[in-house]
Amino acid sequence: MAVLSGLLANLELTESKYKLIHQLRVLNPEQIDNLHNIFTDWTVDCAKEVLDELKVRLSLLEELKQKVIDEKTDEVHELQPLFHQGLWIFGPEYETIEFTSNEGMTTVIRRLFKVGQTGSRNRPDFVIVPDGSVGAYNYPSYSDEGEEIGVAKLVVVELKKPGIPIGDEQKDQCWKYVCELYQKGLLQNNTKVMCFVLGETIHSFQGRIRKEMEDNVVIHPMSYSTIIERAKSRLLRLYDRVRNAPFLEEVRKEINDDPLNDTQLELTMKI
Repeated sequence: MAVLSGLLANLELTESKYKLIHQLRVLNPEQIDNLHNIFTDWTVDCAKEVLDELKVRLSLLEELKQKVIDEKTDEVHELQPLFHQGLWIFGPEYETIEFTSNEGMTTVIRRLFKVGQTGSRNRPDFVIVPDGSVGAYNYPSYSDEGEEIGVAKLVVVELKKPGIPIGDEQKDQCWKYVCELYQKGLLQNNTKVMCFVLGETIHSFQGRIRKEMEDNVVIHPMSYSTIIERAKSRLLRLYDRVRNAPFLEEVRKEINDDPLNDTQLELTMKI
């Protein structure tokens, strides 16, 4: 009785009050056992931290799934911010390093193409190019004294508009403005540069990776459907198992009042 009284007293102090009791009431015995096992293996704070991170990544994947197949999607204000948050999709080496937008680099690219504009001041800096948009993110290099001495790694995410297949021309375009960054002294010979040129489709036999500067520069063409599958794989295929989670339904509602159903999305991604 004392335990129950203590529980009720704690619930009275919470913002949610007695909603937890109502949530427990609708669980079946097996689900209650599962909840007990979760609390046995995890602390509440630890479980929340893990689930919050998964929620962010799964929500980002849901947005990408729908936006990359919509021709009305704004590459600069809708897609580029998602890829800035989702560099983890491209590989484990981007998990722990904090990449930031580099205004100087995007300004050079904008002048190189003599077109374009930046995004909002509240967003990372992007460049609109004739057939898409470019975002540049770097991780600085430091001296033994901890002083910033240049760029250690640079990630360039170039998004091509639907209907523009990726081929040698698009890879040459990417290499052109990377060369300009070297010429302007923004990159050093030992800077590692990874360029992802993303589009709806890739020309036949043009999917090979291109390397320059003694392999320090890698230009990787990739279709949007491939990037979605890569994101699913990086999330241990959890998306397919929790695709009906309430928070994902909320994401779908926010994107579109009448979103495509999953079957339509899967079929569209394969076209």
